[in-house]
Amino acid sequence: MTDRHAVIWTRVSGQPFKMASVVATARECRIAYTKDFIATGLPGLSLMADPAIIGQEAMVWQSTEIRPLHPRLLAMIPPNQAGNLQRRIYAQILARQPAPPAPGLETEWAMLMLAGHDGIGHIDVFADDMQATEWYVHTRVQPAAAIQNSRSAIWTILRAEVRQHSSETQGLLGLADMLGPTPSAGGMISKVLLTIPDREAWTGEFLPFGVRPEGERFVDVIVKIEEPQYDGLLDLESLCLDVHRAAGFDVPRSWRLDIDGLRLLAIERFDRDHAGLPIPFESLLTVFSAGSRRIQGTADVTWPELGNMVGKISRLCNLDIRLAQETLYRRLAFALMTGNGDMHLDNIGLLGSKNTVRLSPVYDPAPMRAWPRHNLRMAIGIAFEPGTSIYAQIAQTAPSFGLSVDQGRDILHAAASATEDFCERVMALEKVPPDRREILVGVVRKERAMLGAAYGQARRP
Repeated sequence: MTDRHAVIWTRVSGQPFKMASVVATARECRIAYTKDFIATGLPGLSLMADPAIIGQEAMVWQSTEIRPLHPRLLAMIPPNQAGNLQRRIYAQILARQPAPPAPGLETEWAMLMLAGHDGIGHIDVFADDMQATEWYVHTRVQPAAAIQNSRSAIWTILRAEVRQHSSETQGLLGLADMLGPTPSAGGMISKVLLTIPDREAWTGEFLPFGVRPEGERFVDVIVKIEEPQYDGLLDLESLCLDVHRAAGFDVPRSWRLDIDGLRLLAIERFDRDHAGLPIPFESLLTVFSAGSRRIQGTADVTWPELGNMVGKISRLCNLDIRLAQETLYRRLAFALMTGNGDMHLDNIGLLGSKNTVRLSPVYDPAPMRAWPRHNLRMAIGIAFEPGTSIYAQIAQTAPSFGLSVDQGRDILHAAASATEDFCERVMALEKVPPDRREILVGVVRKERAMLGAAYGQARRP
């Protein structure tokens, strides 16, 4: 592979500004801040890469087969997973080029050039400064009526593609032509980034992501699209978002909608402010993997290690460590009581610059244990010892999160009390197949029974 060059820009201040240059080779990825950017004091590439500390010295990431680029850049590329809708759209766009890129790093780099701007967080990646300048000055206003007229066609194509019942070429080409190379949002479920009217109810109108027509308030969202193998998932996830809201967690607004044969869940982007400007965001996977070669996957730490590692983040930024640790422990307690075994490093993030950073709002609290192949108690595990209560051992990890064992136990009980009617609410979801409801309820009741056996019945807080 020949050396590849790119530039990183940001508009976090309201005006576009060049942040850094990037050089990728077969052996390494080098990123260097510009002198002018360092002088601005703006947030850099990552919390692990403070411009004031690093200066103009190149950050060097030694490439591997699984992680050929810096973790912050890799997070902007849709994962190479079977059925990933965004990746299939990008692949079709690349296939239309006169000289499509070769498989491997060439393709990943080409996808980064397509997906690397206006994505999750505050950094934008371009092939060169000219492309960046043209992109920022491009007027992105379209009449809402133009999108309204094509709405049904887009949902119809999406339905066929998600179910993989369409002509591979024609369907994806249609999406590529109508939506373009939309930014990427990671995860297992198909999703697109769009802009929808800022109303209490959503009836399916939308614009391409980032478009701001005059005359009405719009909001940027991630739209999840339910797939046949996860029938009922979005109703379950919507319920879990409601449960976390009621418990006082920070949870973005969401809209559940069935339209044109599709089940959708739109979730407000919390990495954008009211003016549509980006707010720095990165998952704990990106933060930790940039600082440790040992951590390359979403579950490459243990639960106690996670608490201790979050406790050390204050060396990098002004994070309220005690609040973050306690919130993480509470999130685990609610995940256990709602059948969410998928709370891994990519589903937890940090939001804001180094002086304003906080734990991100709750996202992706789906109760995946309703599907037997995802029936895992904790994605980030504990080395449980046989013969000892599992919940007693979970409480024993509380000191790693700045809590006493008794406080850990009380948080578990409080979560059980707050979700006392969860099983009944699950059984009332008529669009969720009965066997899924029964499996999930069985899992949750077993967890509640185990907690009760360890510490007695849950007390009301």
